[in-house]
Amino acid sequence: MVQLLLKADMVRDLPQTDAGQAFYFDTQTQGLGLRVGTRKKAYFAEGRVGGKKRRVTLGNTDQLTLADARKLAKKAVAEMVGGTDPNKVKAEQRAKGMTLGDAVDAFLSGRDHKASTAANYRNTLRRDFGDWHKRELRHITPQMTLDRFNKIMKRTPSGAALAMRTFRSCWNYARELTADQDGVPVLHDCPVRRVTALKLMPKATRRQNHITDFQAWFAAIDVAAGQARSHRHKNAGENFRDFCELLVRSGLRKSEAANLQWADVDFKGRTFTVAAERSKNGQPLTLPCSLQVLELFRRLRERHVEGAYIWGIAPLGDPRKTLVRAREALGEPFSFHDARRTFAVLAERLNVNYPKLRRMMNHADNDVTLGYLASRDPERLRNEMQMISDEIDRLTDAAIA
Repeated sequence: MVQLLLKADMVRDLPQTDAGQAFYFDTQTQGLGLRVGTRKKAYFAEGRVGGKKRRVTLGNTDQLTLADARKLAKKAVAEMVGGTDPNKVKAEQRAKGMTLGDAVDAFLSGRDHKASTAANYRNTLRRDFGDWHKRELRHITPQMTLDRFNKIMKRTPSGAALAMRTFRSCWNYARELTADQDGVPVLHDCPVRRVTALKLMPKATRRQNHITDFQAWFAAIDVAAGQARSHRHKNAGENFRDFCELLVRSGLRKSEAANLQWADVDFKGRTFTVAAERSKNGQPLTLPCSLQVLELFRRLRERHVEGAYIWGIAPLGDPRKTLVRAREALGEPFSFHDARRTFAVLAERLNVNYPKLRRMMNHADNDVTLGYLASRDPERLRNEMQMISDEIDRLTDAAIA
């Protein structure tokens, strides 16, 4: 820190720093300082409140004259001497004016979310709290939140839990964002706390559905695919059938399979890759093709001679209506994720060891030791991938026999 008599031309001519910040204190006005960074220069006032040093920015030098900065500094220092913390006042003002919509925007822009994740957050909050988006957070009470929770619970317990978790994430981020200089929140605790304190939040239940009758499942897929052939996309039925088969034989997530491109398929090396930007955990995954999956890719290549995606010129759309037809033909509900779950169930029955299975499912490496054991060489998984596809064929043929 350098103390000197600040002058307008001196402030103007001081060079920007190459890195970090330089601080200068005015010898004429107590508490007035100048902060010089790599791109900007700004006046600030420094004082103490309750024995703690406080520094408040007054304005950039290109927007505030030195004379005005001296006046503002005297006022700010006097307020600090009187016990007023200007940074806390600013934090309270930010919290006072922040609406739920502001909190949602801040949370989604301040965190590195995938586009699909951000869209899910917005859709959930718009559906369940759309009428609160212009309401200031400080006016949202625990009882209001409890009433909204009970309303959503009547429609869907799992949806109520999702809504509360999403709401809480945005609230807590906003609470930290509006905290004072010491990191002390000025916004009250998230009102979802009342729901959890009363132990009303429904416990998450993991779905256990998986395919048990492959002959019936494939037959239902064929029925739905046949009905989809009249769709405006001439290959909709065949694509649906191959999409379902790819899911159960590869263990891919729906979005990973739907966005697979020809650049991701290596016919010579007999592998396919889920790129990092399209995987759930942000890690790339290269898996060997079983003979059945390799044949599936060849069918798709013959069908789609144009386009970057294995489904044509675009990723596979959401075949929701065709899925409904498949459910009707099967006579019981199932989801695309049931195919991925079935892949894991078959792997476990075939005694695929845990590090390999986790690698095949592309789950995050939370265990350091197991992370060392999970080789990224796709050839180490070729036998296991083939075993699972062969078991699917065996179970299908056994049902037919």
